Formats: sequence, C-alpha cells, structure tokens
Amino acid sequence: MREPEVGMRSASQATPGGVDTLPGELLATPAAPPPGGGVASAALRVLARVVLWLLVGVGALRGLLPLEPEDGRPAAVTATAGQASAVAAAFLREYLTVGGEVAGRAERLGRFTAAGLELDGAVSLPPGVAQYADQVVASEVRPVDGGIEVTVVAHVLLLRSGGYRDAGTLAFVVPLAGGADGLAVRGPPRPTGLPVAAGRPVGRPQAVPASLAAAAARAARQAVVAVVGRDAAALARLGGGSPPEVRPLPVGWRAVGVDAAEVAGPVAALTARVVLRARAPAGATYLVPVQVRLEAGPHGVLVRRVDAGGTP
Repeated sequence: MREPEVGMRSASQATPGGVDTLPGELLATPAAPPPGGGVASAALRVLARVVLWLLVGVGALRGLLPLEPEDGRPAAVTATAGQASAVAAAFLREYLTVGGEVAGRAERLGRFTAAGLELDGAVSLPPGVAQYADQVVASEVRPVDGGIEVTVVAHVLLLRSGGYRDAGTLAFVVPLAGGADGLAVRGPPRPTGLPVAAGRPVGRPQAVPASLAAAAARAARQAVVAVVGRDAAALARLGGGSPPEVRPLPVGWRAVGVDAAEVAGPVAALTARVVLRARAPAGATYLVPVQVRLEAGPHGVLVRRVDAGGTP
C-alpha cells in the first residue's frame, strides 16, 4: 500500500508552516472560529480551567483520607479533607459572587459562616459591575490551631453592560472550624499565591543521532496516519509483523491533520510525540499530542505503542 505523502521530517528538520494532510474526509479543513471579541475571552477561560482542573486530582485523592496534623498534634476537628474542600469551595463561590440584592448575599454567606461573622460587605465593586466565579477547586487542606485551612483556587469573571471580562485566577485560604455536626467558616478568606509555577524550566529530552531521529519520526508519523485511517496492514508492517498496542482518539473525536513529530532518547527507549489536529464532538479543533513508543533494532525502527488518549 502506498503511504500518504505527509512530508515527514524530524523535529530538527521541521520547516515552519508544514502541516501534513490525510486523504479524504478525515482531513477536511476545520471551520474558522466565529469572529468577534469573545474568542480571546473564551481562550482565557479555557486556559484558566486547564490550570484549575490540573488540581482536581489532588483534591480528590486527599479527600479519601482523614486529616492528619503536620506537627503530630491532635486535629482540631473531625472531618475529612473531602468535606473541608467541599465546604470551602462552595463558600468561596458565594463569597466571590457580588452583585444584585445585598440582603440576598448576606443570607447566602450566612449559610456557611460561624455565629457572629459578617462578610456581606467584604468584597466591593464599582457601580454597574457584577462579579462571579465560574470555576472553584480546593488545592490544599491542612489542620491548624482551632480548625482547618483550605486553599481554594477560583477563576473570576466580571460582568459590565451585559458583557463578560476575564478577571484572572485567584487563590484564597478559607479558615474553617467545627466538629462532629459539621464545618463553618470562622473568618474572612485571605488571598494567597497560586500553586502554579508558570514558566518553570523543565528537563530537555535526550537527543538521538540525526539519522535515527529522522527514521523514528518517519515511523511514528506513519503509525499515527495508520491509526486515524484504521489501516491494520500498515500498523502490522510498522510493528515488524506484530501490530503495536493502539489507543485511538476518544469516541467522537475526528482527526483533521498531522503536524510535526519530536523524537526523544535514549536510544534504548525511543519515544516520539506526534502532534495531531483533531476535532472534538462539539466542533472545536485541538492540537493533540500523540505518544508513540519505538524500538530501534537491526531491521530499523519498529513501532510498539501509539497512544492518542482513547480506549484500546
């Protein structure tokens, strides 16, 4: 079978603007995004949600365990991290929601606060501006003297003249107290730094010889083309007679193009990341990194695994 002309190149040989295409319906040109100022705002919201959902797993795992004091002292309350996270996140959403009836805000906050604590005037905005948090998630729970402190990350939007404006991602520490009958907010939240290290340098992948990198990139990209085209014969050939383990795109996603491949060593454990353009069920197109595991041997580079994120 003649393989598609996809202009294969290694990461070191990539040329700007070179995007491979697959034949037929799989590579129909994606529809252009709708015009208007809402595109940038939507992108900001997506980026903020990516940051927030990276923290969901931490909260979920911690929620399965009882609280343990950091210094060996008995915990001030008997509550799980999951309970504390839920109360703190629900409260902070109400705390950051400002606009509308003042009495209604006081009532909403009063459902979470300890006796005597009044926070309805703790957040103020210019006239004609409202605010709400469209995403909140707890990232850390720790026992302290008198209760528990929960760090909560929130993405905030401002509403003015019927339009939304991104107000950034904020983090607050919510102090809680309570006992067997439940938890209550015992003081005003205080701002804290985001648990994010944007721009932090990461280790570079180990380089491989140029000739091997080119062959590995070619094999990896051919394997991705075969996976999205459901070409079992090509996959068997690329695997040296045994088809590689394959995780296709999740159900409902459709490939629309293949971009560059980046090969990393060591030679004894070759990997490649192939950038695939894929359309989600809702219609947006994303860059999807497909992980390919390879094996260099006397008969060339063989493909052992292709992972596009779906179910085998």
